[in-house]
Amino acid sequence: MTFNQFLEHDYQALVEAAHKITGNSDLSHDLLHYAIEEMSHKANLQDIVDSGGARFYCVRIMMTQHRSQTGPFYKQFVKQNEQLEFHDKPETEEEHLDIIKVNKILDELNWYEKELFKLFAAGNHSYSSLSRETGIPRTSISLTINRVRKHIKKNI
Repeated sequence: MTFNQFLEHDYQALVEAAHKITGNSDLSHDLLHYAIEEMSHKANLQDIVDSGGARFYCVRIMMTQHRSQTGPFYKQFVKQNEQLEFHDKPETEEEHLDIIKVNKILDELNWYEKELFKLFAAGNHSYSSLSRETGIPRTSISLTINRVRKHIKKNI
């Protein structure tokens, strides 16, 4: 089986994996195509396909790139959207400084935690509604949001 045949055969499964990894984010297709391009440059690509591990290898690239704040995928696709967006302008200088402080604290977190917290905070979601919207299990959401809250409280 060639790499192109592998892609034709497994593309839909890779799309589903990308959706799960990103929590149905708009970046899921970008992430998948980044991983496919990354794989295509491997010198041992045919060996990976022949071994039957190409799907696992592609999913692993997607997971690694999605979680990394220093990787090329993050820099190219995610970094420009990293600050919290507030719909109401801060009324006082103190509120403005608090927003800046929270953004700096959030920058210390990994991309997944930061984005999930931003969705939760900005969207007026419950854990259940966020779970339905993203496809991320409710338990995972609650654990992540609670971990972020503790991190913010600890660092304020």
